[in-house]
Amino acid sequence: MSQPGFSMFCFLGLLLLVACERTPSHEAIVARELARPDTISEIFLNYELGMLRQAFYDSSWALNRRGLVRQGPQNQNVLYEIPDALPYKATMLYYPDFKDDRVVQMRTRFQYDAWAPWNRRLWSDSLLLDVRQLMETWYGEGFITREIPVPLHGLTREFVKNDANRQITIRRDTDSEVLVLITDLRAALPEGNE
Repeated sequence: MSQPGFSMFCFLGLLLLVACERTPSHEAIVARELARPDTISEIFLNYELGMLRQAFYDSSWALNRRGLVRQGPQNQNVLYEIPDALPYKATMLYYPDFKDDRVVQMRTRFQYDAWAPWNRRLWSDSLLLDVRQLMETWYGEGFITREIPVPLHGLTREFVKNDANRQITIRRDTDSEVLVLITDLRAALPEGNE
């Protein structure tokens, strides 16, 4: 390699190294956000991280009486129809995880209603990008893209946003579904690490 070519190669390598060092890791972002004194509890539809189990059920029942939600498949989650917030009519299924009788995480699944194996434009790889846009509408911009390993599928892309204690993770779950996890990182920490 000629001297000018080698110098350019070294310069580009150094530039890449500096750029990588200036991009904070996901762990650094989480640590910075958890150090904030404020707490963000809003999820959606007036649900909140930290709400009591009975308050979740009461709120769901009130939404059901108003016709906004209904019982999901096998009575294992709440079904919320999304007729026009995404490019195609979709359904959102959700149910929280509880710790000490309080909501610590909301598990949410999105699927286009007209999904079918032969209808490629409605598969989860397209839905993933549409759900990210919806989440940016609900929670603001600032999602970062990460590549994560998934057993039997290799690397897949997920989008993550941290606001104080609240972490929102969006990823493809199946060919038809996108999973969104809204987690209270402070409540989800193992005992002794809070």
